[in-house]
Amino acid sequence: MKSFIFQFIWLFPLLAISQFKTGEDVTISTPQNDDVYLSGEDISINAIVKGDVVAAGSYITVTDSIAQDLILAGGDVTIRGYVGDDIRAAGGKLTIDTEVGDDVIVAGGELFITKDAIINGNLITVGGTTKINGLVKGNLNVCADELQMDGTVEGDAQLYGEELEIDGKIYGTSEIVAESIEIGENAQFHKNVSYWSEDGQVDFKSALVNTTANLDETLMCGHEDFLWKFFGIATFGFWIFYMLSAFLTLLLMNVSFKGIFAEAATYLDKNIWKSMGYGLIYLFGLPLLIAMTFVIIIGIPISLFLLSFYIFSVLFGHLVVALLLAHYLKQRNDKSWGFWKMTFLALGIAFVIRLLTFIPLLGGLISIVIIAIAYGLLAYTLLLRRNLKNLKLVEE
Repeated sequence: MKSFIFQFIWLFPLLAISQFKTGEDVTISTPQNDDVYLSGEDISINAIVKGDVVAAGSYITVTDSIAQDLILAGGDVTIRGYVGDDIRAAGGKLTIDTEVGDDVIVAGGELFITKDAIINGNLITVGGTTKINGLVKGNLNVCADELQMDGTVEGDAQLYGEELEIDGKIYGTSEIVAESIEIGENAQFHKNVSYWSEDGQVDFKSALVNTTANLDETLMCGHEDFLWKFFGIATFGFWIFYMLSAFLTLLLMNVSFKGIFAEAATYLDKNIWKSMGYGLIYLFGLPLLIAMTFVIIIGIPISLFLLSFYIFSVLFGHLVVALLLAHYLKQRNDKSWGFWKMTFLALGIAFVIRLLTFIPLLGGLISIVIIAIAYGLLAYTLLLRRNLKNLKLVEE
């Protein structure tokens, strides 16, 4: 058990910051020919990347070109380098100040598309405050609390929100649903507009260019469904963040601890109940140990450390289970799956497990049982390794 704890004392702090480089800052300063996966507190991409970029962090800044997809989850995200394909991002504050080769799908508290931004595909966004000043060559779909649209949309536009201010150009058809709609002096609509506003009729001033705007009462349900739309896409943003974090964590675990997971998987069929016993002792016994050390003054630093370790282990428990099951399936089916296939298989399993945890009561019970089995199985494997090592030393 001591060996087990020692191994995970090093594992979980590393997983907590979810990065491949030592330290909180991760910087790409030299050209990269392949895909790049990054995680850290402060991430900067200052050199060209010829593949995809997948990153999760508190602060993310992209200043150089990315040839393919850019997938991000962060607190404050700024994109100034050219992106050759799609952008998928979720965060607290998102700024896009560059040209994007294809679609952009983003979810966040604040979104700002600058006047120099060019999106060659569609823009789909949900957020609290959204400002669009750039060019969207495809369709625009927005679900926002507050929207200020001063840019240009060459395709169709669907705009949902509470307060919408439009002072830009829309060349396709428009569907606008909001509590309040304000049309600016520079606004232009080049095809039919259907709208609904709680205020009733909207003054489009001189914005209608050889077209008409019709108040459509049937769109009222769109306003009533606004919160559901917002919740649904916000949930999508959460899943983006979760899947990114899970992928990077699984990647790191599969690199660093592939051997122990593969070995532990061989004992799953034979020692499942014993493993669950070990795991339950860990899940319920360690909190008691932490409580006991809190009582002793000199034990407070130890208890704080153990508490951090325990929280990390619970948070990443589903991913440990997922990677263990991936190795088990590989061995049971006698497959020669490579590193990347194993990582993505584990990611899929983690997604399913995460969904199961949303089942009331049963989900929590399932979560406790499978995490207990996984940690117990790893503990059993490490104990077995230690015993074999001690036996070899005795024989020598």
